[in-house]
Amino acid sequence: MSSPRCLAVILSLFVPVLAEAAAVPAGSEEGRAALDRARVAYRQAGAFRETLEATLELPDGRKEPRQQEYGVGKGGDAFLTLSSNGEVIFRIVARDGRMVGTQLNVAGRYAEAPFQGDFAAALRQMGGAQAQLAPPPAVVARLGGDLAAFLDALRLGVLAPLEVVALRPAKAEDGAALDEVELRAANGKLTVDLDAATHRLRELRAALGEGKQQVRFSGHYRFVAGNPGDALAVPDLAGRVAVKTFAELEVASYPLGQPAPAASLRSLDGGTVSVAGFKGSVVVLDFWATWCVPCWTALAHTAELAAWAKTSGLPVKVFAVDTLENSKDAAEQSGLVTEFLRSRKLDLPVLLDTSHEAFSAFHNPGLPSLVIVDRDGKLARYHSGLLEKMTETVRREILELAK
Repeated sequence: MSSPRCLAVILSLFVPVLAEAAAVPAGSEEGRAALDRARVAYRQAGAFRETLEATLELPDGRKEPRQQEYGVGKGGDAFLTLSSNGEVIFRIVARDGRMVGTQLNVAGRYAEAPFQGDFAAALRQMGGAQAQLAPPPAVVARLGGDLAAFLDALRLGVLAPLEVVALRPAKAEDGAALDEVELRAANGKLTVDLDAATHRLRELRAALGEGKQQVRFSGHYRFVAGNPGDALAVPDLAGRVAVKTFAELEVASYPLGQPAPAASLRSLDGGTVSVAGFKGSVVVLDFWATWCVPCWTALAHTAELAAWAKTSGLPVKVFAVDTLENSKDAAEQSGLVTEFLRSRKLDLPVLLDTSHEAFSAFHNPGLPSLVIVDRDGKLARYHSGLLEKMTETVRREILELAK
């Protein structure tokens, strides 16, 4: 799961168990006031760097480390790095009127967008909905964002709009007094612990989804005052070509034009499907996993595509390829996927990549991702993350390739 292309996984799988404490009569208005005190504290913080050390807990019990480090310099320059298992996957620096982003294993290109002091806006332009990039709340606040912008950053790129539910007094393990704010979204819940003295973020716990597919995340913030120094330096871009978005970086690293791997996979109904056996047809493969939160949204769009393809009269095949599960065998994976589809009322052809060999053969495309194979059996299109207007875009690409 540590593939550098797993952008949505790295940025957006957050969640956890809410600490139990009796809510004081305070409620939502007091909770919003506490969050606004946090926003103001960061706004007045001067130069700083902050680290979020976190653990991602998947539905099958796997726990994986995640780290964000970010900060703001004296002149309003800012940076963000995203790491997994000790490797920096993305590095973003915003200064001198530009935001520059580089990605692990993409040496020939970098992403660039204008930066006029609004880190969140530049990040949206560079990442967009497809990459689900979320700005750190501390950076948003420090650069002048209001409470609405601060709350939006707390969504971590995947939670629906947040409603502040309650404020509770709490204690940290070291005895420090905390303001615990509970927030709720249509697709999950979030709790943040604010230091009652400094008002800055101290802990975060979140939960996405429900039941067997729930994903959990918990993290601890560490704040250091002072200029971030070399972290604000623009990386060496010599020999690299600029693109506008992280999605373009992803595509640049994918071997389009090469023959598609001759992968054979078991279908959910027990048969065997060979990708090479569909030469003459356009084949759409949606790589996903039950624990991948962004995949839940992408899969619904793939179901729409599959239904359309079935009645289009075109030589098109659409499959959702379930991969990177921790199931012991195909039978267990089949049961997991069947229950998942039932719980979400989804109906579409599913292939089981039990050994993860197809994911590897297709060059570790990331989760979620779409790979489209043309009628000649070549890798023709690649989309990483949540593609904006996915159904419309992929239909257009299918029609072009099906001619």
